[in-house]
Amino acid sequence: MNRKIKDIYVVHHSHTDIGYTDLQERVVYTHIDYIRSAIDIIKKGYENNTGDKNFKWNCETYFCVEKFLEEATEQEKSDFYDLVKKGNIGISGTYLNFNDLVDKAVLNKRTKEMVSIFEAQNIPVKAAMNADINGISMGARDVFIDNGIEFLFTNIHTHHGMYPLYHNQTPYFWENEQGKKLLVFSGEHYNLGNALGIVYNKNINFMTQNYFGKQNAFDSHIETLKFNVDKCFEQYLEYNYPYSFLVTSVSGVFSDNAPPNTNILRTIEAFNETYGEEVTMHMVTVEELYHLIKEEIKDAPTYKGDLNDWWANGVGSTPYAVKHYKEAQRMYHLCERLNKKANAAKDCFTREAEDNLMLYAEHTWGHSSTITNPYDTMVQNLDIRNTSYASKAHESAAKNLNRIQHKLGDKLRYYDLDGKIKAFNAGSQEGKMPVEFYVETMRLPGVKITNAKTGEVIPAQLSAHPRGVLVSFLDNFAAHEEKEYTYEQQPEADTTFNTRIAYVGAERIRDIVTDYDNTYTLKYGIENDFMRISYEIGKGVTSFFNKLENKEMLKDGYAKFFTPIYENTEIRTDVYEERRVIGRNIRGIHAKQYQAELSDIKVIENGSVFTMIELVYNLEGTYHSSVVIKLYREIPKLEFKYKLAKTLSEDIESIFMPLSLDMNSSELFINKGDTIMRPGIDQIPGTCMEYYTVDNGVIYTGKESNVLIQCKDVPLIYMGEMKHHPIVLCDNKPENNKRDVYSWVMNNTWETNFKMDLSGFTEYCYTVDIIKATNINNSFETLKDNAFGVVTFITE
Repeated sequence: MNRKIKDIYVVHHSHTDIGYTDLQERVVYTHIDYIRSAIDIIKKGYENNTGDKNFKWNCETYFCVEKFLEEATEQEKSDFYDLVKKGNIGISGTYLNFNDLVDKAVLNKRTKEMVSIFEAQNIPVKAAMNADINGISMGARDVFIDNGIEFLFTNIHTHHGMYPLYHNQTPYFWENEQGKKLLVFSGEHYNLGNALGIVYNKNINFMTQNYFGKQNAFDSHIETLKFNVDKCFEQYLEYNYPYSFLVTSVSGVFSDNAPPNTNILRTIEAFNETYGEEVTMHMVTVEELYHLIKEEIKDAPTYKGDLNDWWANGVGSTPYAVKHYKEAQRMYHLCERLNKKANAAKDCFTREAEDNLMLYAEHTWGHSSTITNPYDTMVQNLDIRNTSYASKAHESAAKNLNRIQHKLGDKLRYYDLDGKIKAFNAGSQEGKMPVEFYVETMRLPGVKITNAKTGEVIPAQLSAHPRGVLVSFLDNFAAHEEKEYTYEQQPEADTTFNTRIAYVGAERIRDIVTDYDNTYTLKYGIENDFMRISYEIGKGVTSFFNKLENKEMLKDGYAKFFTPIYENTEIRTDVYEERRVIGRNIRGIHAKQYQAELSDIKVIENGSVFTMIELVYNLEGTYHSSVVIKLYREIPKLEFKYKLAKTLSEDIESIFMPLSLDMNSSELFINKGDTIMRPGIDQIPGTCMEYYTVDNGVIYTGKESNVLIQCKDVPLIYMGEMKHHPIVLCDNKPENNKRDVYSWVMNNTWETNFKMDLSGFTEYCYTVDIIKATNINNSFETLKDNAFGVVTFITE
């Protein structure tokens, strides 16, 4: 036995997993009741002077405390704050256990609010814990640091994941770009205490067997616990564990969302009575843990970089709801930008949007039997309820946006064939930008756009819109500039052909090479002064040329831009087992990849503002698969959308859209948690570098230009090999940043609570901008601003 370990610090908590075990609101209400139960246990202990006054309960997330305080009586609030001050109830600075969809600004706002609530009660919040989740972005780290939280206790679950730094039960300082540090203790699984036997387990759990093997037949629970503790210490000794303490979390029962359990205290008391001279167990709060161990671990190493989330792939299991969520998030921030002019947003709608943005980004996703029993009513209920968070966030943000735009002059009527429009540059970027608005009419043959201030007439293009006619034009804007225009109906343009020039035949097909009209080229490629795209039936996309860089950017193989990929791992055993054995791969060893085959090319529009073509593909696993490319004539921008009708299957499936580019000595940057990083380099060693959740998209830096790719609807990118492969943990080598990049549109790789059904119809939207090479921070500001663009509406 490792005689150096003298103390075992036991953190009793309930893992907050909203929706994994029951309806989300029942889980929340249950956690409220747990806090009430803990208060009752401890109060009676003090009143009756029993051992229960030594009971310690940790509120793993503040969200449950927030909901408790909303429902608590004044006496309950007083008792709660009193027991926090006495050290019986622990507060965590973690709002919820999130995935990387969480909005940093909203998280920071809610964390700041939490800290101020406790400061008003003379309770500092210096410590936080999380459980289960496999990663936290640098942005979420900064939320802790910026709000005075000094210590984070992590309990990472290695189900398709892994802890950082190649081993657990280790401390490190996590430093940000400003040199501020967060002390992290990277612990074990959040049920380590249950596996040890701090809570008596009549039936041996698989986790206990994984850790300690088959149990011997001891006469008592305490002897079994001691045996497991000794086995644990032996393993630590073998790998030179240097500290005098062991930290373990424990739940009231071996389950998520578990209740407080006084038997834990009884077990600790009995263990200490028998073995206390050898090793002593202590029930502690996270705050207390911090103060107990911080001196001993003060020389822990310091690391920078992202703690990338192994469970980010869950984002791809509900692609339709995530698309809805991302639009809600953009709308929320657009309201922030426009409301500075309007001051019309309602606080209640802002709060509702924030609440639901946070709840949708909570890590749980669905019921524990989502894959094994997709027919179950509870599975369906939880999926719909989780989607409702994205939708309610969208609804609340939309309510505010309606009011803001109305205050700014939106007449809320779009039927007039002549009128005025107002356009706001919602960002800080300057230059020529697309402006769009629609008119609800069955027909608008032509339109004249005039700058109301200068009288300049601006060329416009008319397109089909679901509610009528879309009007598009380009104009120059300064940062945050507002402009007004008039639009007037015009007679239909002359559509007769010039029969004198040899460019078109009587059948109206333009396929003759001529300087008079270049329409004949559109079946083979499109281009402007900044980029050129070529394609050919049977070969697919054959060129994506960057004219600023004078460089062919298109890569070959599976990495070919604009060319979707379907991947299938056939179920040979059952839906659970086939998914379990993939480990940290995202596919089975027998997976098959199918690259889309270009079957048709359609020229949709060729106007004065942009050209639009559709590449129609044959692709396994889909009913329809096409890429619509919209290339602007006068600006270095294209927009493309992937139109997808996905079929239903129980197999392990993924859809990818390659985003790889060859850019001369380029570096690749992404932003996550509103922080910029280079994948594979700017990460804590030992973390995941297979895939990442991005806020906006990716940027390639070149010698003459930067290429900005915005992934509006698909926040997940994949950078692993396109085959089953040994998993390499991040070692910060420069070559890690040179790997191919794929937008991971959807997947159903998980065997428990991520959704299996990927079927449905939708479109996934992207933009590509080629700009002159500039500072990476400026490039990301441009990328973020492009998400909002110019906001336009019809006025009186």
